[in-house]
Amino acid sequence: MKTQDVGASHDGGSTGDRARPRERSALTGMPVEQLESEIVGLTRRLNANTYELLVLVGELDANGKWARTGALSCAAWLSQRCDIEMSSARSQVRVARAMQTYPQLDVAMAQGEISYAKARVLVASLSAENVDDLIHIAITTPADLLTTAIATWLNRHESEDEARKRQSKARGVRWRTEPDGMIVITARLTPAVGGAVCAVIDSGTKAMNAPAGATLAQQRADSLAHTMTHGGGVCAEVVVHVTEEGNRLNDGTPISDHALGEFLSDAFVSLLIHDNKRNPIDASPRRRSPTRRQKRVVDEKYPQCHHPGCNARDFLEYDHINPYAQGGDTVLENLQRLCDPHNRAKSKAAR
Repeated sequence: MKTQDVGASHDGGSTGDRARPRERSALTGMPVEQLESEIVGLTRRLNANTYELLVLVGELDANGKWARTGALSCAAWLSQRCDIEMSSARSQVRVARAMQTYPQLDVAMAQGEISYAKARVLVASLSAENVDDLIHIAITTPADLLTTAIATWLNRHESEDEARKRQSKARGVRWRTEPDGMIVITARLTPAVGGAVCAVIDSGTKAMNAPAGATLAQQRADSLAHTMTHGGGVCAEVVVHVTEEGNRLNDGTPISDHALGEFLSDAFVSLLIHDNKRNPIDASPRRRSPTRRQKRVVDEKYPQCHHPGCNARDFLEYDHINPYAQGGDTVLENLQRLCDPHNRAKSKAAR
């Protein structure tokens, strides 16, 4: 298929032709405004072309003509003929089938309201009963928050027994060896178990002496490896937020009352209670360092670094908005969370 720029042509050339982008010289050195416009425009065209691709994949999958080449599945045909990973091919087929099953999804993707990235997350949870609700959630929720939003909706609309059976069936651990020799481990765990595992990893991360220059991901890998290979009793606090809309972990993962009950029998769980206005309840005294309860409340209020433009979420530090040395009290109104670099920069500027 011939194209003059990325995904913009429909003239239907030979399947042997290669789509060619514009020359690099035409894409570099643009003013910032033009650069931003180009990126947004290309993303929209990419979404439109991806929609067309998925419609075609759905047609090929439905008519079964992929089998003529000896391929074992439509995904295998895609992987072989289009030179993409099998996992990506399977994802395309799943979304293409969902588009044929649920016209609401097809329309939303055709109109550019739902991207392929969102659709990949969405299709595993769609049913005839919930499709309208989940489509609305996908349209109105940013892509990076969609998984949590869907999980929260399902938690409110499924019985605890249904959720427990679904999550138990979906649990599993897999690993594979990458080309560089590293082993990648993927685990799917129920919310209660996953929350406890993550808490143990982060507890170990805080306790270990990190090698110089180690990233957070590397420190967590060291913590996981040490815990798994050396064992030992690790005491980790798991914070569960209890609200009128249900229970959830710190990262927003919903957790059922039943799972919470199982947690309480053998784990160190802290409950952060919210009032009827959804505000965390704080009954902590004033002192230089925030109390444990104050920290939980500030964690809820500032899930990421409060410095403008910073989205850091891990191992944030508690900061007095009005410095303590200058008379700032240790009260909720005067507390926020900052990442280490921005906290140090603020402290340096205040001297």
